[in-house]
Amino acid sequence: MSSCKFAADRERYRVKRRGEEMNKKHYRTGWRWPVLLALLLLAALGDRVPEVHGGLTDEPGPVVYFGSGGQESVSGSLHALDFAGDLYLVDVGSFIGGAGRNYPWPAEIDLATLRGVFITHAHVDHLGRLPLLLHEGYRGPIYMSRITYAIARLTLPANLQYADLGPERFYYSRHNQDRERIPVHLESSEGGAAAVQPANRVYFSASRPELSARGYYLARPVREKLDADLLGRLAEQVVIVDPGQVLELAPIGLRASFVATSHIPGSVMVRFDYQGLSVLFSGDVGGDSSPLLPANPRLEQPLDVLFLEGTYAYGQRADLGRERERFRREVAELVTAGKRVVIPSFVLDRSQQVMFEISRAIGEGRLPPAQTVRVCSPAANQLLRLYADFAADYQRDRQLAAYFSSAMARADFLPPGYVPQCSGDQPANPLGLEPGEIGIMSSGMADYATARQALLDYLEDPQTVFYFVGYQAPGSLGGRLTATPPPTSLRIGDQQRRVRAEIRQTAAFASHADPAEMLRIFANTKPERIFLIHLDKKRGPGLAARYRQELDAEIIIPRPGQRYRLR
Repeated sequence: MSSCKFAADRERYRVKRRGEEMNKKHYRTGWRWPVLLALLLLAALGDRVPEVHGGLTDEPGPVVYFGSGGQESVSGSLHALDFAGDLYLVDVGSFIGGAGRNYPWPAEIDLATLRGVFITHAHVDHLGRLPLLLHEGYRGPIYMSRITYAIARLTLPANLQYADLGPERFYYSRHNQDRERIPVHLESSEGGAAAVQPANRVYFSASRPELSARGYYLARPVREKLDADLLGRLAEQVVIVDPGQVLELAPIGLRASFVATSHIPGSVMVRFDYQGLSVLFSGDVGGDSSPLLPANPRLEQPLDVLFLEGTYAYGQRADLGRERERFRREVAELVTAGKRVVIPSFVLDRSQQVMFEISRAIGEGRLPPAQTVRVCSPAANQLLRLYADFAADYQRDRQLAAYFSSAMARADFLPPGYVPQCSGDQPANPLGLEPGEIGIMSSGMADYATARQALLDYLEDPQTVFYFVGYQAPGSLGGRLTATPPPTSLRIGDQQRRVRAEIRQTAAFASHADPAEMLRIFANTKPERIFLIHLDKKRGPGLAARYRQELDAEIIIPRPGQRYRLR
């Protein structure tokens, strides 16, 4: 059975059943005593108590929004909706690039009142703080699409060793203290405990993100134990929701549903309907540029409140289909000319999209059938195989039609010349990427991992081309290389390199809708209020002015932590 058939295997049904039973049990028992005590207290004070019918008052309950990430920022998405005392979260993302603190858990979000968590998609800036939430003791339901769940089972464990859970107590063997990199064990985990005798242990405290900079790394038995524990928690708590399926979150009268969007596989919008109030969170909305995904819907059902992402704030994009064709043509020309082509790429979805376009170039005859394409990331390789399974199962599993187009095939992600590693025998070329070969390297902005190593190894080589395939933050290594005018040298850590390689960049893989596309999707919903989230603070006012004029709605740019009454 392939890895994408989570919906059909025994675990998937157990996941869904446990989540639903847990949610129902909580509401069947947990709400009665607080409601009864509140009624008695009001009666004792002589106040008028509204009539109660089936657990609901005659008056609509108050709804309040506040956030702890994704307000005036393009990362860290964490949005809270308080439905008359019952709290739900939309996304629990990590901040990126110093935009905010990922630890501690926000004090304003009380886990005692948290009834459920909705995940729009599997990018780290929407999912990355889930391990912290579980570490804090949350045991309630986590709602996500089946494709997001399949991806999260790979990406969350891969990032777990870097998750910031605050200071933790580690130890290592004193026999290893002179090594350049020292394997460490976690005191709170049994993984690997027998490997170090108590008398030989050296203890210290640190957060997981600090380990690498201090010369430590988590020992393999510890990583395996942490991974297994996390996957177990996900299996217990995740509730699979497909687009169009409606959740009845009794007894408060709240309904929730997903709407698919074309950002990455599994991406959804989240709609809430509560006692006459309709609220939609857009999540990240794709720009209909990916041939792998179905087109965005044109929504018609009216909304009261729309939470709309504003990542792409200005103008209208170029024809992305034409840009993808140019990317295929240029890569083929570079390879034919004997160039070494390095493509720094984000691990999730971008690496798979790049491989898809390389396979299209092979199919068009631009590249040879056995063109060598090295993928230099274990996580990216796992995801390539997962995407290949999605493609293979598409014809057999009708539920996948909600998430994918029919354009992909298994060979698009695993072409004949695919090499799932980067290593060489020559000290001067440790990555092993030769002229005439293509290397897909993590990370997307070249600040880390093999892309950073490629800069150290090849930036001074005129026969190498670095082809950036996404947005480059100004302070990143990729941002400095793609700046205008281009630099003649680049400092990488404590090392300096002359820039003799060719630098190229494309917007062909842009995965966010521009304002014109947003208007096509949401104009007919006629929302009364729009909250602009997931956007750069400096770009907010201009985007707000455009939507205010074209949608005739109240536009709000929420501030972190501030509470907004929706009703």
